[in-house]
Amino acid sequence: MTKAEPHPTVLSTLRTMSGPVRILLLGNLISNLAAFLNAFLVLFLTGRGFSAGESGVVLAAVMVGRISGSAVGGAVADRIGYRWVIVGSMAGTAVLTAAIVHVPNVWVGALVACGAGLTANAYRPAAMAWIVELTPKDQHVMVFSLLRLTFNVGSTVGPVGAALLLAYASYDTLFYVDATTSLAFGVVAFAALRPGREPVPAGKAADEGERPGYGRVLADRRFMLVVLGLFLTALAYIQSSAALPLFVKGTGHSAQVYAALLTVNGFIVIACEVLLSKWTQRLPIGVPMAAGMAMLGVGHLIYTGPTPVAMLVFGTAMWTFGEVVAAPSMMAYPGLVAPPALRARYIGAATVPQQVGYAAGPMIGTAGWHAWGSGVWVLTGGFALAGAVLVGAGAGLRRRSPAPAAAEPALASSADA
Repeated sequence: MTKAEPHPTVLSTLRTMSGPVRILLLGNLISNLAAFLNAFLVLFLTGRGFSAGESGVVLAAVMVGRISGSAVGGAVADRIGYRWVIVGSMAGTAVLTAAIVHVPNVWVGALVACGAGLTANAYRPAAMAWIVELTPKDQHVMVFSLLRLTFNVGSTVGPVGAALLLAYASYDTLFYVDATTSLAFGVVAFAALRPGREPVPAGKAADEGERPGYGRVLADRRFMLVVLGLFLTALAYIQSSAALPLFVKGTGHSAQVYAALLTVNGFIVIACEVLLSKWTQRLPIGVPMAAGMAMLGVGHLIYTGPTPVAMLVFGTAMWTFGEVVAAPSMMAYPGLVAPPALRARYIGAATVPQQVGYAAGPMIGTAGWHAWGSGVWVLTGGFALAGAVLVGAGAGLRRRSPAPAAAEPALASSADA
């Protein structure tokens, strides 16, 4: 009987990570450091004379584009290959983000913003699918934890850079810098992610008379249970920026308390997620997903009790640790269980409902707060707990075997960029 291989550590994962995966993680960091469009679009447009309503229309167009971008990106990536989708989406994002500065009216602005949102999200299924194919299965959770770290660091540091740009330059410069970073990522992807080292695209490998499509993804009932669970979890998670600030103010606390709660969340995620992934990667992948979603629900239910600052911090820490436990496995799961010919589509199919949840959640949370006060946390906590049940049923709490054709990636041909 041979001794079981030890699970990868953070350092061993970093040492053995292939060149293309390093580039994709670095590109994710760079693009998120300058992802200014969502945060500053309304302020830019109202400063240019657009009304609040017109600015809202343009921002909504960005959201529509982002939702559709994941589905479009997944389908195209499975047909033409990951590299070209990444390069094309980054180039398109650069052009359209720069064009926002010059839109003459709300309708052109909405069209350009929708396109920018679409291209900005279209690369994600391709990048995530490529990471899956270039990473050994026992490192998937850890690598996606590192991917999330690049996103969280970029999202945390980025606003500081934005403040400096606005202090010494202008909104125009802000969006030009955003466009430049997207273009830089696209150029690096074109130059360093050489097509000879990319897995054969599903569309080229599939029989020309029967290309795989989203219909086959929807037919995977267990996977669709997980997708529904991800949607409900997104409805709950987004309340940190919707119902939570209303709740904090409504219970007599200041905006500084809300800022402190967000700081607690950011610190725990950045400090703990990668380290905890060393242990969660050892579990059947459905376990950390379901457990984390349940912790998110419990954290929300804690808010229904007494509301001294200590309890608010406790509730926030609870749902944040739920995020830390669940999120890397949630990102790894679709690519892990997908057939190779549908990998990007599976990832796109899992991403779209989450984007819809993030878009619809604020409306549900704010309406729930105005209707029921702190009772909104029973609703959103229930969403997360229901998501945990669905994910447990779909992914299973015992190890689910990957799709039969999903063999270990051929790392020898992709070890260096």
